[in-house]
Amino acid sequence: MTSIAWLAAVAPLAYLAAALVPERVLAIRATSPAAAWLSCGVAGLCLAAALSWGAASTPTLGAAGLGLAIRIDALSATLACLVAFIGLVVVVYSRNYLAGDPRQPVFIRQLCLTLGLLQGLVLSGNLGQLVLCWIAASLCVNRLLLFRADRQAAVLAARKRFLFSRFADAALIIAAAGLWRAAGDGDIAVILDAGRSAAGAAWGASAVLLATAAILSAAQIPFHGWILEVMETPTPVSALLHAGVVNAGGFLVLRFGGLILEHPAALGLLAAVGAVSAVLGSLIMLTQTSVKVTLAYSTIAQMGFMLLECGLGAYSVALLHIVAHALYKAHAFLSAGDAASGEAPAPPRPASRLAVLAAPALVLILAAGMTAAGAGPGQRPGAFLLASVLLLGLSRVVLGQRRPSPALAGLVAASAVMFGAHLGAQALFARLMGDLAGQAPPPGGGFVALAIGVVAAMTALVCLQLRLPAASRSPAWARAYVVVAHGFYLNTLANRWVLRLWPAPPSQSKTTGATA
Repeated sequence: MTSIAWLAAVAPLAYLAAALVPERVLAIRATSPAAAWLSCGVAGLCLAAALSWGAASTPTLGAAGLGLAIRIDALSATLACLVAFIGLVVVVYSRNYLAGDPRQPVFIRQLCLTLGLLQGLVLSGNLGQLVLCWIAASLCVNRLLLFRADRQAAVLAARKRFLFSRFADAALIIAAAGLWRAAGDGDIAVILDAGRSAAGAAWGASAVLLATAAILSAAQIPFHGWILEVMETPTPVSALLHAGVVNAGGFLVLRFGGLILEHPAALGLLAAVGAVSAVLGSLIMLTQTSVKVTLAYSTIAQMGFMLLECGLGAYSVALLHIVAHALYKAHAFLSAGDAASGEAPAPPRPASRLAVLAAPALVLILAAGMTAAGAGPGQRPGAFLLASVLLLGLSRVVLGQRRPSPALAGLVAASAVMFGAHLGAQALFARLMGDLAGQAPPPGGGFVALAIGVVAAMTALVCLQLRLPAASRSPAWARAYVVVAHGFYLNTLANRWVLRLWPAPPSQSKTTGATA
């Protein structure tokens, strides 16, 4: 297996080699897809090896227990496949999207460099490599955000992300230093083995700092403003950010999941921040008129759900959420332009009161069924949370339709098949996560109450969405709409803070202020 672990190094090195190609259009257009295909093939081989033979690591190339090393297990191989596949799609898309742009070679080189560092991050077997790739990938993302440096909204987004990311870097560096000192080694396998049974302030503080770094990198409220303004960058950057980069925080939690499970403070922080972001992001999303801003708030909400699942100890559910959301969001951004050529949708009509009552009834039926199967909110709150959200989404589609019965019956059947596929995927990802999937201790009453509260809030939002055309005529809703549509003015406050720390030149202040 060690030879397979060494082979895995080809996945990031292929992208890094493509990033070093001289900036000649023909050369970069030929090498970047080849690197993407090679990375996909190697990542797929590593996943097959990890599932067949288990985890493996290379020796560390470095000193004092810190350096470069590759670790292959189900988690790293799964996410390496995800990064490789999305990277392939984005690289191929960029060839045509920026055709004729004189700076296309620069963009593709920066894109390949970012993808190579992300691959290096998820395949890290040592704290030294993990911290190095985390920081370097973040800085490369900022370079991509500034590809259109003449657009002031893009500049403001890059500055906000830069500042928030440096706080995340600081949290990760301090956590890594604490883990290295406590375990006496930077090898991640050694740290994971020691962390599952270790106690002490150093371990607990490191777990909380890891959770903090994950929250700051996952665009969680109130640190989310930058992700709303990345629309000023080329569309491939938006797809990569929403489908890949924001998942780095989730990977960090999953990688050190055994350690974090031992410290309720870290779990509580993840669960609380994730719950707030999930509910507020979903609410604000309903009021947006821009397709891409709606997708941005969707990402905030989905990352909130993912961190909430991590806080509940449902790591296999969180991994499924990361993969499914990344694939969906990459497709959504890269196909967002199709909305301009499509037919305008008919004005929505409010659903009947009976249809509105059906949504909470379905959730109650789901809760009863999962409880009978031993997977209810009291036993597996994370699985119940994700299943409830999926059921609410499907019920929103079905209950909001006013179609003839044959078409509606087909939609119901398709929804049932999709929900069944979700249950099968949960079982598959539980097997992927192995022992860690079953390590979560029985959640305390506060965690269970939080999961039930989020499901109740999402049920209320679905009911509101079904009745929204009628509710929009209410004066109270009109007043609330203004505040909600502006995201409770949290991004405005963030803009003012950033401009105070990092003032824009006088010639740019008027334009930048307008984006606030």
